[in-house]
Amino acid sequence: MSGQGAAAGERWTRLGLGTLSVAIGLGVWQALGSLHLIPSGLLASPAEVWAAFIDISRHGYRGTSLGQDVIATLLRAVAGFAVGTLVGVPLGLWMGMSRLTAAAADWMVQFLRPLPPLSFLVLLSLWLGTGDTAKIGLLALTAFPIITSATYAAVGSVSRQKIQAAQSLGASSGQIFCHVLLPAALPTISTGLRIALAAAFSTVVAAELMAGSDGLGWMIFSASQYLRNDIILLGIILLGLLGMGLNSLLLGLDRGLIHWRGRE
Repeated sequence: MSGQGAAAGERWTRLGLGTLSVAIGLGVWQALGSLHLIPSGLLASPAEVWAAFIDISRHGYRGTSLGQDVIATLLRAVAGFAVGTLVGVPLGLWMGMSRLTAAAADWMVQFLRPLPPLSFLVLLSLWLGTGDTAKIGLLALTAFPIITSATYAAVGSVSRQKIQAAQSLGASSGQIFCHVLLPAALPTISTGLRIALAAAFSTVVAAELMAGSDGLGWMIFSASQYLRNDIILLGIILLGLLGMGLNSLLLGLDRGLIHWRGRE
């Protein structure tokens, strides 16, 4: 019980300190506007951003509701991340288990990994048009090399002694993969997935600049043309909250499914 109490106390401490830091940040932000240290045309105050939120929640923004923009951005980010995961995880596992596959694919993956995602923007627009397919493709290309590299590294880091011990007990290749290799690699794969999700989500704004008509990235870009920095800041805040929510979801799945993390 003492261990559980200490863990609960630590969670409450983290929650309290996080809430306090946000409150202080909002207070400083509001003071900058109230004391006219920064003109409102350059930095909208929290009160002005809140007013913009209320207005857009009620009336929408340029023909789209706020819910529509949030859902559009969320679906694109999740779809692009899902495509990158469905391709990257199997390829990374295959590379980790086959030297020939690793030799054939690793250079291409390492070539793609440091490339800025925006370098694909024009090509995807030409190949796939300016609809959601191109946007999702851009996010998938952002997530794919990160996920593949993390999965490949995760398989390579599995202790050879564990595999040899399973082999000495007569385990088949399939049993070794399911009961030794995959469980040992999953913690690192999960960490790679969270990093890839953050990278894909940070690219969604650029993806929505491609002749977009909805989404938070489109809303931010449109508001910048009208110098509405209150709406720009609102979009940035909503993007940050959505990103935190998705990361928390993955972290919750990690804790629930990979319960053996740290116990190997």
